[in-house]
Amino acid sequence: MSENIIKATGTILKEETLTNIELTILPNTLVLESSLPFPGYHGSNLPVNLPPHMIYLVTEYRYDGEDILRAAKKIKKVFPEKFDASYGNAIIYSVTYHFIRIKNLSCFDCIPKLQENFAREGVVFMKKKSVSTEALIRIQKFFFLEKINEQLYKDAEDPLMYYFEIPEKPEWAFFKKITVYIRGNIDNYTFDAALCVVYHEDVQDLVRIYAKDITIDQLHFIRRKYLYELAHPDHLE
Repeated sequence: MSENIIKATGTILKEETLTNIELTILPNTLVLESSLPFPGYHGSNLPVNLPPHMIYLVTEYRYDGEDILRAAKKIKKVFPEKFDASYGNAIIYSVTYHFIRIKNLSCFDCIPKLQENFAREGVVFMKKKSVSTEALIRIQKFFFLEKINEQLYKDAEDPLMYYFEIPEKPEWAFFKKITVYIRGNIDNYTFDAALCVVYHEDVQDLVRIYAKDITIDQLHFIRRKYLYELAHPDHLE
């Protein structure tokens, strides 16, 4: 990886619609998938052709993220399929659920064996319940950011993701209102947005933009719109 890549830990806050995975899981466990991983984006390049793109192994207890990452590192040495693991929580029906988020697993049939491996590492999974709703999700993860210019970053692992800094983190409801307003007042392109915070030398709040075929000028336009609305909270009242 290039020396110009900023490597940082942090969290991402976003909304997704979560639904049950019913068949290819350990009996009586709660496993969810994101039916639309980037709900604000309506393009033709959504990563939905990688089954399963994103799944959430819901746990009975809250575990330290470091312990989950250690367990995942150990499992990767023996598990036959590749996967990426991170840890977080989701607010579902006003209740906080904790989960292990799995990305880039090659098949649904792999899920039970992966659950068994985590169970051998001491993870207890929540019992099955019916879920089909929009959820506010917070994920602890690693960020690999490449600087485009003084205002913009791109994701070194995903070419459709971009980031820019904001002065401080807004409440999610306000951020969502701004995002809906901006998307409704631009033409010819669309995007999904999320909030991030990264820990690299200092704490920094970011907006993550997911979009296909977006130009640097368009990203600067979106950035200016967010900065203006964040600085003028009464504008959308």
